[in-house]
This record gives sequence, C-alpha cells and structure tokens, in this order.
Amino acid sequence: MKAPSIRKDTRRVRSAAISAAGIGGFFLLWHLIATSGLVDPVMLPSPAEVFRSAFAIAKTGELQGHIRASVFRMALGYAAGSGMGILLGVLLGRSTFLESLVGPILQMARAIPPLALVPLIIFWFGINEGAKVSLIAWATFFPVWINTLLGVKGVNPLFIRAGQSLGARRGTLLLKVVIPAALAPIFSGMRVALSISFTVLVAAELAGALAGLGYLIQMSALSFRVDTIFVGIVVLAILGFIADTLFMMLLYWLFPWYRSEQTGK
Repeated sequence: MKAPSIRKDTRRVRSAAISAAGIGGFFLLWHLIATSGLVDPVMLPSPAEVFRSAFAIAKTGELQGHIRASVFRMALGYAAGSGMGILLGVLLGRSTFLESLVGPILQMARAIPPLALVPLIIFWFGINEGAKVSLIAWATFFPVWINTLLGVKGVNPLFIRAGQSLGARRGTLLLKVVIPAALAPIFSGMRVALSISFTVLVAAELAGALAGLGYLIQMSALSFRVDTIFVGIVVLAILGFIADTLFMMLLYWLFPWYRSEQTGK
C-alpha cells in the first residue's frame, strides 16, 4: 500500500517543482528584458525594483490596507453572485416554465459588459461599498448561473427515475440526486467566476474607491509611478493564484471524488 502513496507524493513534488521553475523562469525573463537596455527601465522596472517598491509601501502599512479592502469587496461580491447564480441555475434548470420566462432576459443581460454598468451603478449606489460589491456580484453571477443551469439540465434522467422509483419526493430528489450530480459543472463555473471577480474588482475600485489595489494602480498612474503600478498588478496576480489554489484545495478536501474526476486518477 505504500508504493502508490510514494508515487503520488513523487508526482506532487515533481509538479510543484515544475510550477516553481515556470514561475522562476518568468521572473528571470522579466529581469533580463528589463535590464537589457532594449526598453526604458522607467516603463518596465525590474522585478527587484518592484519588490523594493512593494516593501516600501508595506513598511508603512499602506499595501496591507489596500489588500484588505480589495479582498473584502471581492469576497462579498463573489459570495453574493455565486449564491444567486446557483439558486437561479437550479430553479431554471428544474423548471421549463421559469427557464422560458426568465432565461431570455438573463441571456440578454449576460451580454452586457460589467464595465458598461459602472456609471449606472454609481448613480444608483453612489461611490460607497455597495456599488463595488454589486458590480463584482454581477460579473460573478453569470458564469455560475450558466454552468449550474447546464449541469442541472444535463443530469442523467436515469438517476432521477431511480430516485423516483425509490419514493424520493421532489425536494429530496433535488437535494440528493440533482444537485450532487451537477456539482462538477457548478464548481467549474465558480472557479471561472473567481478569476472574473478579480478582473472586475479593479474596474470597481477605479470608480471612486479610497482604498484597494485598483485605487493604488490608479493613483500610481496619475503620479507616473510605473513601479507601483506593477506592485498592484503583481499583488493581484498573487492573490488570484492563492484564491484559486485555496478554492481547489477546499474542493478536493470536501469532495475527494472531484480530484479523481478532474485528473482521471
């Protein structure tokens, strides 16, 4: 029994090493380009300069404040959008009437870019937190909704008939057959929405925020601090990577079968 475990650990170590090498190679390439003299160092600072700027901002506590503000907004918007997406996806997936009634409206709304709603949301909510969270929730909602809808509609009818033959009522059928069978596409939609929420976060914070990584990038652009702009961008990339990694770790822990389904192992 130990041999498969050892092989699994070896694969994980090898995968982590390859990932670390890829990240290291990226920063090495960035450093070589920035210090080659082919580009203006003011326009493309080296990773070392960006790190020094990040350290200087972090030493004052300013960077941590921007990170906290951004993570708070993103988490609220993501939770609200994902929750509504799952709810409406399940309802429309199980009701032909609701899908015919509401589906076309949501499909049209799905084509509206979140950035196009910035002026309207500011008119409605002002420049308070509600505007930013609402914009993130809007962008997060649609990938979760459409994946949940397709997942629920794609449940094997044999599963449903088997549950009905065993006497399962509608609610029990939904909770113990339909939703578990649709979890894989729901998780896929939530993972896509997680990355989208970080993208929209910056746009939301450009609309009148007084703190956040988007605000940091905007203020740095106004003062032509390219190194600080890169600080905001790199921190966003790191936060996105951490959020995605934690999301997948949580899924694998709560639903061990999901790892096997995704990796085929």
